[in-house]
Amino acid sequence: MNTILNKSFESLIVIRFRYMWLGDFALLCAEFMELLILSWYVLNQTNSPMILGVYAALRFTGTLFSPLFGVIVDRLGKRNIYIFSRICFVILSTIVMVLYITNTISVTYVLIISPFVGLSRSLDMIVRQSVIPSIVGNRLLQNSIALLRTSRDITQIVGPIMGGVLLELLGASFSYLVIVCLYVLALVFVLMIRDIPNDFSNSKESLILNFKQGISYALLHPFLVGILVIAFMVNLTGFPLNNGLMPVIAKDIMKTDAVGLGWMLGMYSAGALCGSLVMGYFSNMKWVGILMVLGALLWHVGIFFIGFVSTLLVAIPLLYLIGIFQSFAMVTMAMLLMSYTSKEMLGRILGLRQLSVYGLPLGLLFSGSIADNFDVTWALYLNGVIGFVILVIAVVIWPSTFKSDLSYQKN
Repeated sequence: MNTILNKSFESLIVIRFRYMWLGDFALLCAEFMELLILSWYVLNQTNSPMILGVYAALRFTGTLFSPLFGVIVDRLGKRNIYIFSRICFVILSTIVMVLYITNTISVTYVLIISPFVGLSRSLDMIVRQSVIPSIVGNRLLQNSIALLRTSRDITQIVGPIMGGVLLELLGASFSYLVIVCLYVLALVFVLMIRDIPNDFSNSKESLILNFKQGISYALLHPFLVGILVIAFMVNLTGFPLNNGLMPVIAKDIMKTDAVGLGWMLGMYSAGALCGSLVMGYFSNMKWVGILMVLGALLWHVGIFFIGFVSTLLVAIPLLYLIGIFQSFAMVTMAMLLMSYTSKEMLGRILGLRQLSVYGLPLGLLFSGSIADNFDVTWALYLNGVIGFVILVIAVVIWPSTFKSDLSYQKN
């Protein structure tokens, strides 16, 4: 047992990575608390799944600029960008807290602030991923990716439950004070990480040219194109379940409150945590591509079947399984991108990877529209079927995604 635990958490022996992990934990916990509180607020104020979908989509508008952010990360000092992104989270959450305290919060204000949160998130995610190799080295790279995913999965359990309980017991103002404190803590941990690369590139090439170089690099490696297409599809049809549809399912189908919603999101994330821990242990396996594809396919099978569920007793174990399949797909995807991309192009490829996240706001708008005009179960059925079919087509077109492993050498 000790051997298994030591191998699963091996990257945490690196002090700088430990600070990084703790900073991510604080940041993501605040983010998921914030998502639950504001989603519940928007839904109760408007009673419209469509408006809720718009809010959720606006939180991801930063992905439109992610290729540019990737170039900036490659050319400018990573430490400065890392600190700047964390400061942005503190400022934006403080604004919302003040709006709640002064009782001037409105859906309009929430919709205005959301795109700026999305910009901060995209910038933070790209710079965070780009510094991992320099912090842990190549040997621990795969394990560190899986462990960073576990921080997200744990906070997806803790954040919604904590947000739902605090919201019900103490109100939104106090809940947001906790959120601001967590964002400040996330900033402090980044400041504690020593020797983050902060080199400025002397390249005179334009940002547009650097962006084109990233696209050309991806096109020269069809495997990377397949990964990016699959990433776009799971964001389009997979992630709307826990990023936008869950409050509607909780309220309209399960007939539960914010606490019940927190438990639904929490159990979904518990499954994701289990999947990430398994991936952390088997970080050097040779059949990563197979697991990525199968995880993505089973993820969509679960989404389809959740549309037939009307009680929490059945929904919770199914959500747990869906979470496991999600982690199998997403952790292996990150492992393969890191393994197949050269150090010089990593920021640009990660920027393109973040651009694929724009499938999520498009999926949220589509799912919200279906839920608004028909029923949320139809959104689940369509997402499950469409995602499954297109994923199969993607594997047929780019079969190397199914055959890939971690033995590939970067070039």
